[in-house]
Formats: sequence, C-alpha cells, structure tokens
Amino acid sequence: MRRIAALVLLTLATAAAAAHGATTLVEGIVVRVNDRILTTADMRMRVIERTAETGRAPAPADYPALVNEAVDELCLLERATELKIEVSDDDVSGAIAQLRENNRVADEQTFQAMLQQMGMTLDQLRRRLRETIGINRVLSREVTQTPITEEELRQRYSREEETFKVPEKVRLEHIVFSVAGDGGDEAAVTSEARRLAAAARADGNFLALVDEQVKAGRGSGGDLGILEQGDLRTEVQTAVVGLKAGEISEPFVTVAGVHVVRVAERIPSSVKPFEEVAEELRLRETSDRNRGRLSDVVAGLKQRYVVEVHPEMFTAPQ
Repeated sequence: MRRIAALVLLTLATAAAAAHGATTLVEGIVVRVNDRILTTADMRMRVIERTAETGRAPAPADYPALVNEAVDELCLLERATELKIEVSDDDVSGAIAQLRENNRVADEQTFQAMLQQMGMTLDQLRRRLRETIGINRVLSREVTQTPITEEELRQRYSREEETFKVPEKVRLEHIVFSVAGDGGDEAAVTSEARRLAAAARADGNFLALVDEQVKAGRGSGGDLGILEQGDLRTEVQTAVVGLKAGEISEPFVTVAGVHVVRVAERIPSSVKPFEEVAEELRLRETSDRNRGRLSDVVAGLKQRYVVEVHPEMFTAPQ
C-alpha cells in the first residue's frame, strides 16, 4: 500500500509539471527510514564522496552495498534522535579542524580546493560530519565493549601471521654513467662500467671506486640504503636477483644511463613480532567485534522503524 501511494504521488507530481508546461526532474526516494529520506541525488552525492575517499569511483555493482550502508546510517541517525543525542556546532568545527590537520591543510585556499575535490560545499561537509559524530555517539552507547585478552590476540596473530610478513630487503650500492642523448657512446660507456665492476671485484672496495668516478665527474652514485625488493625498478630487480651479499652486477642500461650495482647486504623476509603488532591486532579485533554488534543493533532498529528501500531508483548516470 505504501509503495502504491508513493507511485501515485510521483505520477501526480509529473502530471502537475506537465500541466504547467514545465520539464521537472522528480527525484526518486531510494531509502526511507521513518521520516528520513535519501533521494537519487543524495545517493549520487555519496558516490562522489566515496570516490574522493578511495580514489576510485564505485562501479554500478557496488551500488547495492552503498544503499545498504545508507539504510544502516539512517537507522542510527533515527536512534540518535531517540536518545536525544546532540552534536553542537563546536563539535563539528572541531571535527573540521581535525580533518584539516590530518590532511595537512593549513590555509583556506587549500581547504577550499580539498572541498572541491570531494565534490562538497562547506555546509554539506558540516552536515555529514554532524551525522558521523552522532552515529559514533550512538555506537558508543549501544555497542557494549568487552575486554580482549592477550590469548585472544595471540590466537589472531597466529591466524593472520602472513599479513605481518616483512618482505625481503636489500642494501644496494650503485653507480650510473650517463649516456649521450643519441646513444652513440653507449658501447664505450658500458665498457667503462664493465672495467669498474671487474676492478671492484678484484679489490673489494666498490664504493671507493664509485667515489673516484663521481669526483671525476664521470658518473653519480653511492649507497642507496636498505630497500624492499618490490620497490626496485624492474631493471634493477633483474640485475640483482641472483646476486649474493657482496656480489656485483654486470652493467645494465636504463633511461638514466649505464648502471652497476653491488648487493651490500640481503635481509631475509621475516614476520613482525607479536609485541610490535599487538595494538594493531587489538584494533582489528575491536573493529570486527563492533561490526558484528552493530549489525545486531541495526537489525533490531529495522524491526522497529518504518524502512523502505528502492534500489531500482539508484542507477548509474547515463
């Protein structure tokens, strides 16, 4: 019956617009929780917000999840009203100040640029932050916290040990000889690099030889420090993949010139110790527990409130 009434109102609104010779876009209601509604325009704003947050526009396949999130939020906002939870202007201003600090936004011009990137006005941001603060306060009231024991954290650590794996690292020393723009001297430069590599293998003092070349203006280089294998350029990875600590690569070419690299040290992959990740484990466990309890809270609210969902109204823009 409620759906029929909504369709009748939509039809009447369209007919009225036609009678006045006007072209009017009637926004469909995607979510209703009691008297709170979200229209297609509201949901499209959420798509813009999610894009700014993640750096990726949600695909149409993600829209049902966005609608479900919106239902949960409206239920929690309605509960905030029931609990007479108030969010002051100072609370919102404090949240904006924290947002600016977290994003290192010091001046007003940069802040306005950030708002533009988010696709929001200041008023829209204040409204969303007010809602977020209200929802968080509902959760602190409704979601009971239970202590997390060290044994539970250690069990989780054992299950998720792979996520705390530290990849192999290498400490590299290098030199790069520049090549003419037309590449005409590449063969001669490569021969010079090969002689340096052979000399370094003979006397074992690669950095000293590199320093001589740098001071003579024939190349640049030095100690690159400790790097993760995955952070190395493809050419460098290929050059050092089979080298042991102390070994020197053959010369190889990149856009920067002709390189020679020495593997000064290899640090094997390892797993971060429990003590180092205990706080992260606690946050993960707390988040999972809260998510489960939140689901129960929202499910209860949906039973008490008038909830209507029309996901078919929310489609990808043409």
